Amino acid sequence: MHLVVLNWIGLVVSTGLGIFAGVRLLKYLGRHELPDQAEGHASGFLTDALAYVSGVLGIMLGLLLFFSVQVFEDASASAKDEALALVDVYEAADYFPAAPADPLRRDTICLMRSVATDSWVAAEAGDLTGDENTAAWAAAVRQGIQALPSDGNVQAEAQKAAMDSFQTAQNARQSRILSSVWKLPTIVWLVLDLGAFVFAGLVVLSLPGRRRTAFVLIGACLLFTMGVVGALSMFATPFTRLGVSVQPTAVEGALVRLQGTYPEQDWSACPRLAESVPNPS
Repeated sequence: MHLVVLNWIGLVVSTGLGIFAGVRLLKYLGRHELPDQAEGHASGFLTDALAYVSGVLGIMLGLLLFFSVQVFEDASASAKDEALALVDVYEAADYFPAAPADPLRRDTICLMRSVATDSWVAAEAGDLTGDENTAAWAAAVRQGIQALPSDGNVQAEAQKAAMDSFQTAQNARQSRILSSVWKLPTIVWLVLDLGAFVFAGLVVLSLPGRRRTAFVLIGACLLFTMGVVGALSMFATPFTRLGVSVQPTAVEGALVRLQGTYPEQDWSACPRLAESVPNPS
């Protein structure tokens, strides 16, 4: 949230400086402009410059918003892929005897619960190392898959499918965690602030006799720009619960479905295998 506020402050300050610079420049030009220069011709040049600056700012903001929405969508897709892959691991145990299959199901359930809680907390904190408890349960699931018997083609294929699904879940989790931190280069925000500065100054110059109208237009454009900047910041940080946020709905829904399908399995609370040390990026 503090980054959004800082970006808003930068836009407000830049706009204020642009208004001040525009007023001072307007007074300077009023004293030094040659009397034979056509006012309409100068106004036309200012309008062209204003259209150029506003167009570039609009395109830039649109692209930034598009890319930030892509980050949000990628994080959502990774969360869904992770949940579906873990369900595949759980259901692959149906091809094996109860002795090796039930421990694997239990470990998979505990892993999914840890993903929906611990791993999400780590993502919200921007911890790119992930969560230790989730990693410990993932290691247990991997060992459980490796311990499955591979007698016959059916069990061999089921074991391979379970390992492939597990690896898919691991990759999706890593992708989701990496999506928790997405920072724009500082130069991008400086360019936006510079654009706000130039835009405000050009509006003041374009409406020399209508200063109140200029201020209203500048204020309206500033509010809109702040809204766009806030939106792209929210989409670019999909786990911060700021406006919009990716929730563990997919894995929680998968747990509900599995519990309804396999009610005879052990659904008691899972112990903690490890504790994480926060490591924010």
